[in-house]
Amino acid sequence: MIEPLPPGRARLIGPYQLLGLLGAGGMGEVYLARPAGGPDPLAGLVALKTVRPDLDLDDGFRIRFRREIDAAGAVRSPYTAALVDGDASGRLPWLATEYVPGPSLAEAVTRGGPMPEQVVREMGADLARALADMHAVRVLHRDLKPGNVLLGADGPKVIDFGIAQAFDATQLTRTGVVVGSPGYISPEHVNGSRSLVPASDVFCLGAVLAFAATGRGPFDDSDMAAVIFRIAQGEAELSGVPTQLRAVIEKCLSSDAEARPTPQQLVELLLPGERAGGAADGPFPWTEPIRGLLAAHATGARAVAEAEVPSAAAPPVPFHTPDRGGPAALAPTPVVPVYVPDDSRGNKGLWIGLAAAATAVCVVLGAMLLPGLFKGAGGGDDNAGGGARPTASAADSVRTEAGPAVVPDADAGRTGDFGAAAADVSKKPEGWKAWKAEIADGPVECVLAGASLVCGGPQRITVLDAANGRRKWQTPQGKAAAGPASVAAVLGTTVYAFEDGALVALGLGDGAEKWREPLPGGTRVADSVQSGGVLYYATRATGTDTGRILAHQLTGKHSRKWDKPWDDPAPEAELLLAEGRLVAVGDGVTILKSGDGTRLGGIGAGGITCRTPVLKGKELLCSGSNGLTVVDVTAPQNRRSIAAGVDIAYRPAVSRDGKVVVSSRTRVYAFGLADGKQYWATYDGGVGLDVAGRLAVAGDNAVVVGGYGINAFAMASTGEADDTGSRLPTEWPGEPGDPLDPASISFVGRGDAVFLSFGDGTVISVYAP
Repeated sequence: MIEPLPPGRARLIGPYQLLGLLGAGGMGEVYLARPAGGPDPLAGLVALKTVRPDLDLDDGFRIRFRREIDAAGAVRSPYTAALVDGDASGRLPWLATEYVPGPSLAEAVTRGGPMPEQVVREMGADLARALADMHAVRVLHRDLKPGNVLLGADGPKVIDFGIAQAFDATQLTRTGVVVGSPGYISPEHVNGSRSLVPASDVFCLGAVLAFAATGRGPFDDSDMAAVIFRIAQGEAELSGVPTQLRAVIEKCLSSDAEARPTPQQLVELLLPGERAGGAADGPFPWTEPIRGLLAAHATGARAVAEAEVPSAAAPPVPFHTPDRGGPAALAPTPVVPVYVPDDSRGNKGLWIGLAAAATAVCVVLGAMLLPGLFKGAGGGDDNAGGGARPTASAADSVRTEAGPAVVPDADAGRTGDFGAAAADVSKKPEGWKAWKAEIADGPVECVLAGASLVCGGPQRITVLDAANGRRKWQTPQGKAAAGPASVAAVLGTTVYAFEDGALVALGLGDGAEKWREPLPGGTRVADSVQSGGVLYYATRATGTDTGRILAHQLTGKHSRKWDKPWDDPAPEAELLLAEGRLVAVGDGVTILKSGDGTRLGGIGAGGITCRTPVLKGKELLCSGSNGLTVVDVTAPQNRRSIAAGVDIAYRPAVSRDGKVVVSSRTRVYAFGLADGKQYWATYDGGVGLDVAGRLAVAGDNAVVVGGYGINAFAMASTGEADDTGSRLPTEWPGEPGDPLDPASISFVGRGDAVFLSFGDGTVISVYAP
């Protein structure tokens, strides 16, 4: 139940007043708490989890803890304990979840005995619905066990997803150690955390239901090695489970993950017919012993809360409160050494010994973001990453509606490489904190210029403070017929932009206009790229195939350097520049000398499919439905292919050391540009569980911004990609479970901060994964 606070324990953590101790483990403590200074002692009760005060926390722990807060905040479900608040940056990181005044399933069965079959079915259906809601936003629980199910008056609630990994990943995660719950892990857990899939949670739920029906787990054994062996071999003990319920649980405990029911299918198996659609009206049909425990827990919480009178010296502390539901927190999962018998000649000992030695089993249970949590969402004002504009489909090239975009760090080849600065925490804007802003009613793209984020939107330019998202200045709204405003370059203290039918120069600090050069009437800018103080841009005459490519000196005495006709019939263009060659990609490829516009060669219209092109030195990378075609722009007839069989959906990214990262609709791959060797690929999770999206290279990681959040993968991986982190920011636009279109998101990385802009005019800045 609830114990008194330990002697000497501070009474305030964040904005919450601690009331009593709910539980404690090796690293963490969980308290009953309420908002400090609140007038109603029973209002806003939370379960607040924090770390022990005597621990020395490193930055890695805080990063993991912050990620888990994000994971918990992604889930909104009536069948989980909702995340209320959290802070990973304070002296003692903490998070607060909805307080459920009731026993855990473990306590209820231990004290009241096994549950009747119908109660197990009703409870199991709600737990399956909780898993469905988690999986919908790509969160795996990974540690579903009787202790992580709380019984509330209105039904069960799942807790501790997204939490245990942060607390336990810094413990004994080495060969021969399982961090988890013996008897409630799946065969995939034994093979390592990267083998986990949604069906792994279903396996754990099957074991939980067996416990509820019989009072013991299906793999219980006094020998931990025997438990692991029985799980891997499918030796479940279900003799006490009612016959019809047993058939359902057996499906969940199949050793073949693909043979297990999905959470939605499990609901139907447990409650066939109309009841499978949702919870019934009225109170949950708990047994009398459980209702007694519920009353006792509620009475205990009330007594503790009313005994702790709010202090006038402890006013409420202002704090951002996410609006997303998430897990409640309990004590950390136990650390259990795996015993490997010295005599491994027997089958059981041999199997366990090989598993420990060959696969270096280290199972860390706790919530995990599924591969593919990437999609940029709004924050601040606009953020755009430069020219990388993924296609809306793998078949047709679709450009962003925000117009041409500046490529950060003068990456005129649009390789998407943000360099080492993107992983150097000292490089982010001074005083930076995560923020969100909305600057337009429509798509925006931004470039990071020192302490400012400069954004182009539907009809104007907006500049934000990169540290906090506050608006510094904004140009007047232009004429709608002139098309979207776009940032062409930021050099020194000057912003160069296409706005209201003209190329304009504006002061970065205050937006004061320095000069304006109107474009010819009826002309629109198709694309632009800047390098060395010169802006190159392609124009189209409205309603015709007439086009031109121009070079404009921006620095010093600004003037037009050259102006050449462009005969490609494509209505849109991609301009790229490297090693003195300007490449214009439309229906064909035009190659010009950047110094004076002399034509150097090209490929005629229809001669090549070149979606989302990237220029790396003299090599032009053209995306297609069957991999990349690499064209030598010094001799365009020389072509080769890499990434065969990959229908590339988004602009590739190329690292400085020559690795190419490509994304299909479901997976991300890394190849060598020089030799075409495949280095790694993300896990193929199937439809709805894929990793795909807009790509960038930040430091040593490949960053994927996709429909459900942001993921990072180690560029040095081999085989299956090493997921170095995932984030679904609470500010992510859209409805929970609804993916965003990666083509509508732009990305900038600097330090451990990323800046994302979205198709609805939202800009956010959040921690990098």
